[in-house]
Amino acid sequence: MAKLVVTLNGAMVGNHFIDKGRITIGRRSGNDIHLDDPSVSKEHAVIQTVGNDHIFEDLGSTNGSTLTGARITKHILQNGDVIELGAYRIKYGNIKANPEMDYDRTMMIRAVDREVGAVPQSAGRDAGSHASVSTARSSLRASFPLGLVRGIKGKFAGQNIELERPLKTFGTAGEQVAVIMRRPPGYFITQVEGNKAARLNGQAIGSGPHILQDGDVIEVGQEKLEFFLK
Repeated sequence: MAKLVVTLNGAMVGNHFIDKGRITIGRRSGNDIHLDDPSVSKEHAVIQTVGNDHIFEDLGSTNGSTLTGARITKHILQNGDVIELGAYRIKYGNIKANPEMDYDRTMMIRAVDREVGAVPQSAGRDAGSHASVSTARSSLRASFPLGLVRGIKGKFAGQNIELERPLKTFGTAGEQVAVIMRRPPGYFITQVEGNKAARLNGQAIGSGPHILQDGDVIEVGQEKLEFFLK
């Protein structure tokens, strides 16, 4: 399990496991990680869990957050990263963190941006039959069926692609891109790039996340795909 080691003036003052989807950091005592320093904002930053990754985000703090001397606002944490907030240092440890920053993982940040506070749309089906993102986060089901997409048109035509990774991008970089994210209790699709909306079952998906169901047809860029649950 990933963990955060908090130090002050070289001495360890806290050791926190990342055991939930959102870890809050700040001067206010109610934060998951409380940093008693006037240069730290009351609600300074959060760490969000997406698949096997953890994303650090500064919440517009007064004095900011830095990583190896450079100010950051949002960052996919890598094993050994040390983030500075005021006089405190927070070291991230996760031997499963992948050091390769591939395109899928950079798109993940955009998907998370659009997911926060959004409610998945029904895409032409009964809206009451779909779980919201907050419901998805609260579900603790250990597993769910593996998803796959079958290419109908475009570069994946005739191929079956198993969605084993936490996320998979489809489309063309710089034109139109959508991300399928795997998280309990299922798979969600979010458009992260492009002025023209991707389509789900013939309807524009907009900017929010949509939960996918068996047999859904996705159109993004020049690609047309069908989603299945194994």
